[in-house]
Amino acid sequence: MKLKNQIAIITGGGGVLGGAVARKLAAAGAKIVLFDIRAEFAGKNAESVAALGGEAEAVGLDITDADAVRRTVDDVHARHGHIDILVNCAGGSARSRMKVFHEQSLDVVRDVIGVNLFGTLNCIHAVAQHMVAAKSGKVVNIGSAVAVQGLARCVDYAASKGAILSATKSLAKELGPLGINVNCVSPGQIPREQPADPEAFALHHSFLNRIGTPDDIAHLVHYLVLPEASFIVGQNYIVDGGRTLAMQGSDIRD
Repeated sequence: MKLKNQIAIITGGGGVLGGAVARKLAAAGAKIVLFDIRAEFAGKNAESVAALGGEAEAVGLDITDADAVRRTVDDVHARHGHIDILVNCAGGSARSRMKVFHEQSLDVVRDVIGVNLFGTLNCIHAVAQHMVAAKSGKVVNIGSAVAVQGLARCVDYAASKGAILSATKSLAKELGPLGINVNCVSPGQIPREQPADPEAFALHHSFLNRIGTPDDIAHLVHYLVLPEASFIVGQNYIVDGGRTLAMQGSDIRD
């Protein structure tokens, strides 16, 4: 178990992706701490980790509150003695509130950027203090294929995730010499629930004959925090079934 006794904080720990990452890292021996503003959802994912024989705890936390993040991270460190891994899964688009930018409420824009960008930076800022002192650590940010190609009605989301890609590279330059690896994984279209027509969904969103799953992302996150990935830093890995290969004006399979 290559992550035995390592402490891994996963933000967005109540979500589908956060849960998949938690179970994958726990299977490798890590002790999981799940941050989520929805404590009850984080608790359910913690239970799923425990059901598989792993260790996990759920912490209710609003990551846009920098002071609360600092206190919570310091508490995790005080109780466990070290923090080895941070995976920033928290975030998302405006979903039902998505609009073209010139018609969008700036309050919605601030909300999306607040969670996706500032929430992520708040967590890195708090955790990095402890990793720098230990001269060791792995940080994996979750970006998006949208950050690479852009998407209409998602200007706020694309901007926030694009900033995460840039921050990943800059943090890698700052923290790499101090023994800390910072990388990014950018998913394509990963449905939270099984689509009504999986085949049609796969044809529309990828060049592969299947839909993407949270485990597809979790597998790569797992690799990036292993010792075998210790020479990888500042990289962005797109996991999208080839979605970003499509060209404007063509069907994805044309």
